[in-house]
This record gives sequence, structure tokens and C-alpha cells, in this order.
Amino acid sequence: MAVIPDHATWVRFPRFVGDAAMQLPVLRLLREIGAGPIVVWGPKATVGLVADTWFCDATVPDEGKPGPLAMAGTLRRHRAARSIHFPKSLRPALAAWLARVPERIGVDESLAGLFNTHSGPFWSADGPFLLRYHAVLARRWPDLPPMPFADFDPGVVIDKPGERYLCLMPGSTWPSKAWPLEHYRTLLLRARAEGFAVAVLGSPDEAVTCTAVAGAEGINLCGRTTLKEAAAWMRGAAVVLGNDSGLSHLAAATGAPALALYGATDPGGSTPWGPKSRGLRKEGIPCAPCFKPACFTPGHPCLADIGPDQVWAELSSLISV
Repeated sequence: MAVIPDHATWVRFPRFVGDAAMQLPVLRLLREIGAGPIVVWGPKATVGLVADTWFCDATVPDEGKPGPLAMAGTLRRHRAARSIHFPKSLRPALAAWLARVPERIGVDESLAGLFNTHSGPFWSADGPFLLRYHAVLARRWPDLPPMPFADFDPGVVIDKPGERYLCLMPGSTWPSKAWPLEHYRTLLLRARAEGFAVAVLGSPDEAVTCTAVAGAEGINLCGRTTLKEAAAWMRGAAVVLGNDSGLSHLAAATGAPALALYGATDPGGSTPWGPKSRGLRKEGIPCAPCFKPACFTPGHPCLADIGPDQVWAELSSLISV
């Protein structure tokens, strides 16, 4: 177990995979500017993504859901020099204030902003989320270099296929964000016909969807990988395809060629942040983006009308990048 350094920069990780993946470029930026030792703390599932990697010196996973007093005790015990907390939750900002952490950096659009020494807008700002994070950090470091891509290497070994392969992630937290299962299946068969192996990734909750997409022709890894292993699969892929989901953001963070499909949500803010990543949406759909969990328009045109041939063409162009 890594020793938790004193006087470190503590970066609070959120509980959702996509939000955690978007913290990886932040960690790289902090390394680049020499912000001192870095401790990542937060929910076990997402904090484990960066354990024993170059991106931090130590991790502190939560035990359950700690309250502000318990969190403040942790920060005080290790004499934290700085707390960076982008999640919307009030707890980390309040905890840092209670612990008298000298520098407290976060967003200013909730009560959390009252407890920060350096704050900036996030939800009311425009542009990609990573540039909004950058603007908040610039309140503390005015001469920041540009926000880098994460180039996240999870540092784990996987048993990859001998041939080139694609990764598909057909799962989604909202049905309105899911490209139709039959489209994924058609695309998988097209990839196999073109000589690619296809790995299907997802959480245990997405087993039914992933199994239907993988069939007998795909490599069904749903629920069978850790987040680090999933990242390793994506990092080694010829190209990656997913919905607007946590795994799509993680794929972009690895530097893999990645395409994310958007329907109910807008790629403007949450577009995956990577050197070879793109967001694709169907233009001209009057109800999109609706930002609703379920679609109430017959046929779900914002995603169903993005055909497998169009997606294959996009993937092919990414493979050649």
C-alpha cells in the first residue's frame, strides 16, 4: 500500500465512470505544472482506476459514504495542502473548509462555492467540460498550459486477440442515449466480415444487451473486467464505439480512436476528450437533445436514424488516423 504523503494536492473523484475519466487530464495537468504529490480520493470503484499509476502518488478510497466531518478528519490527518473538488456534492468543499485546507478549488455555482478559496463557473459556462475545468484551475494558476489529453495507460496486461480488434460498448444509463441494439449487432457482423475481432464491454447490469450484441461472433467481456482492464482493452483497440457513456469517456482518455454516439444529450459539453475521439449526432431532429432519460418520440429518430453504414464509415476514418 502506498504511503499517503503529507502536504499533498487532494483531488476528489466522482462516483460516475465518465466523470472520473474526465479527471484524468486534470491529473496529467497537475503533474505537468508540478503541483506536488497528488492523492486521489473518492468512491472505491472510480478511485481504483488510478491506483498504482503515474497519475497519483496515493489513493484513499471511501469507506461507505463518509460525511463532511469524517472527510475533514482525513484531510487534517494528512495535512492536505490543497483540495480540488469538481463534483457537485457539497461534502468535499465543506470538508476541506472544516479541515482548514489552505487552498480549496472548485466550482462556484452551489453552496460549495462559499467554502472555496478559488472558484469559477462550470454549469453556466460554455464549451467542453475539460476546458471549463481548466478555467476554474486558472483561478489558482493564471499561467496554466493548455489542458492536455490524458493518454491514460492503466498498466495492466490483458489477453488480447491476435488480430486487430474493435471494442463496442452498447450499454447506457439512459435508454434515450442508447444506439439501437440491432444497429450494434449489424456493425459487429460487418467488422467480423472485414477481419476484425470484436470485444463487447459493459457492466454486469448491461449483460443482456452485451450478450445480444456479442452473439457467438464477439468476445463478450461484459462484467468480466475491472475498469483498468476495460481501459487496457480500449487502449489497444483499432477503434472504439459507444454511446454517450462512462466507458466512451474512458476510451477517449486512453488515447484510443473512439466514436461516441449522441441522441438525448449534447456532445458540445461532454464530448470525449481525446486526440482521436469524436462525437456523432443526427442533425435536424427537432426534439434532440432532450436530456430526458426515456424517448417519447416514435422510432427514437435521434439515434435510430444514424445507420450502421454511416457509423462504419466514421469508424473506418478513425482507424486510418
